[in-house]
Amino acid sequence: MLERKLTILYGSQSGTAQDLAEQIWRESKMYHFRGNVLPMDEYDVSELISERFVVCVCSTYGQGEEPDNMKRFWKFLLRKSLPTDSLRQVHFGVLGLGDSRYPKFNYVAKKLHKRLVQLGGTSLLPVGLCDDQHDLGYGAVFLPWISQLWEELVRIVPLPAGLYKLNESPREFRWKVDILPTTGGDRLQPTIGGWPTHYDLYAELQMPNGFQTMVRENRRTTAPDHFQDVRLITFEKNPSIGWSPGDVLYVRPRNSPESLDRLFELFQEHGINLQRDTMVHVKAIDSEMPVPSILRKPLPLGVIAEQFWDLTAIPRARAFAVLAKCCNNELEHEKLTEFSSIEGQEELFSYANRPRRTIVEVLQDFPHATRALSLEAMFELFQPIKPRAFSIASAVASNTLQILVA
Repeated sequence: MLERKLTILYGSQSGTAQDLAEQIWRESKMYHFRGNVLPMDEYDVSELISERFVVCVCSTYGQGEEPDNMKRFWKFLLRKSLPTDSLRQVHFGVLGLGDSRYPKFNYVAKKLHKRLVQLGGTSLLPVGLCDDQHDLGYGAVFLPWISQLWEELVRIVPLPAGLYKLNESPREFRWKVDILPTTGGDRLQPTIGGWPTHYDLYAELQMPNGFQTMVRENRRTTAPDHFQDVRLITFEKNPSIGWSPGDVLYVRPRNSPESLDRLFELFQEHGINLQRDTMVHVKAIDSEMPVPSILRKPLPLGVIAEQFWDLTAIPRARAFAVLAKCCNNELEHEKLTEFSSIEGQEELFSYANRPRRTIVEVLQDFPHATRALSLEAMFELFQPIKPRAFSIASAVASNTLQILVA
């Protein structure tokens, strides 16, 4: 009998491919599969030949480029020395995320699917080509694609006698989160009102071509009465950094003090006993969903809220499913369930995407669900802050590094 192991890999630039990969992982538990979900570059690609079932979820960005966290994985697969039958034991599925407005629509998923076939892999189903331009978004392709995936996997590896498909995933949350007693020794110094003022969550994270710099000028370029606030931001130039026309600068932002104030006010208004200096420890439930390295030690919640949770993000369907699970109010539960379903995606777009409603604003709209939130649920609701890409607006010879932010 074939082992019930399913490895799920993703290449994600903005986080959406990661969300879908994690959704596949959660649903796999309903079919009693085990296996990790990882960025492709964190997976030991030499182990690929020994896998039986693999799902790859990848986005395409720019001019047909693969995401940063799958570049090494893809480079390895392109080696000419790899035997054409090296993946003969592997059954795989590839799901792509793209935008049909661009000529190289889902180019990464298409070429990955083709390369896996060239190396002897067996495709479980046709490559899924999600289109951001579809009226129903990625779900129009993703939901039928994943349904077909389970049908095919159950056909190849039927459920053992005595096991049945579960009605819902037993893995509701990624991680376990403990609240620790706050003592003077736990806190990071210096503090204002009990929480750190300059602790950098990402200080030890090594990024390719990463560097630290200072903002020299932040100047508004539009008239004060113009509806759009466009900024020309000038950084101190790092002597070791050069660039060419067309290059982009990735900037990892933090939430504003105003956004943080509103979040913790919301907690207090809804009887959630969490403060900025509440010490929390995020722990892995098992090896399948590891905790990011930056969250593995005890941290004040204020640091996580400022630097990890994206408080200005527009929530996706997964967030509404989490809120529905927490909610015991009939009216709120019905609306949240609708927003999280494929049938309700047009309604969700009108409610969240069109007015660009943030996750914090959504929590204000659903007070009963918000009141019942646990810390574990919050780590599902709040998407991680992703680096933003901006075209460099200055020439190398100018001795300044500038970006234009609209």
